[in-house]
Amino acid sequence: MLEIGNKLRENGYLSNSYINFAVMSAINGVPLLVEGDPGVGKTSLAYATAKMLDLELMRVQFYDGLSYDKILYDYDYQKQLLTIQAIQGTIKESLAGKDLQESLDAAGKINFYGRDFLIERPILKAISGKKRYVLLLDEVEKASEEIEYTLLEVLENFSISIPQYGTVTCPEEMRPIVFLTSNRYRDLSQALKRRCNYLYIKQKTAEELKEILQMQSSIDPKIAESVANCAKQIRSLPLKQQPSISELSEWAKYLSTLNSDELEEETLKASLCMIAKNKEDRQTMENAKLF
Repeated sequence: MLEIGNKLRENGYLSNSYINFAVMSAINGVPLLVEGDPGVGKTSLAYATAKMLDLELMRVQFYDGLSYDKILYDYDYQKQLLTIQAIQGTIKESLAGKDLQESLDAAGKINFYGRDFLIERPILKAISGKKRYVLLLDEVEKASEEIEYTLLEVLENFSISIPQYGTVTCPEEMRPIVFLTSNRYRDLSQALKRRCNYLYIKQKTAEELKEILQMQSSIDPKIAESVANCAKQIRSLPLKQQPSISELSEWAKYLSTLNSDELEEETLKASLCMIAKNKEDRQTMENAKLF
C-alpha cells in the first residue's frame, strides 16, 4: 500500500492509508464508490490512478435525464436505413418467384442488430476487452434509479446483456478499474452499494493542502501556506459553492506569478474571481477579510 501512496504522490495526489487500500481493491477488481464533499479530490483520484497505471480514463458524467443509450450502447439506425435502401433492389430480384416463407427466410439472414450496427457507448467500450481502462462513473447519484439499476450487471459481472444481440462479458484480465463518485445528493440503492467497496474522503487539513499546492504547482512555500490558511477560513464561511482543490491550486499558481509589491489587498480581492463562482460567495469572502 505504501508503494501505491508513493506512486499517487508522484502523479500529484496526496493520499493516506485508507485511500491506498481502497485504490488497491479497485485495481484488484472491486468497483470503488467514493464519497465526500465537493472538491475534496474524488474525481482526481481516478485520474491519478489512471496516470499511475498508464491507462486511458473513460469518464461518464451523470446528470438528470441521461438515458442508457448515451452511456451503454445504441444502434446506428441511420446506417440500418441506408443499408436497407442499398440492398432493396438486390433483395427484390433475389426474392422473385419465391413463396412467403422463402422470402422471410432470405430477408432474415440480414442481421440489423449485429456488431456492424452496434454503437459502443463509454461503458460498453470499457468492457469490450479491446484494451484496459479506468472507468469513472462521476456523480452517479444524479442518475435516475432506472439507470442506476442498469449499472448493476456491469458492476457485478463486468457484462452487459443486449436484447437481440446477446451478452458482452469483459475478459477478466481486461476488466476496467471502476471508480464511482457521489456528492450524496440522494441515497444510492443498497444493491449498488453491495457491489462496491466504499471510501469517504475527508476535507484536507491546512498542512495537507499546503503540501498538495506545492506538489501540484511547484510554488513558493509561503504562498502555499497563505493560500492553505485562506482555504481553512473559507471552509468556515456559509458559501453556496466551496472552491475545489484544483481551483485553489490555480489560484495559488496565479498568485505565485505576482511580484511582492503586486500582492496588495486590492489585487488579492480582484483575484477572488478564481475561487468565488457567484456574487453572494464573492461578497461573503470579501466581508470575511481574508487578507
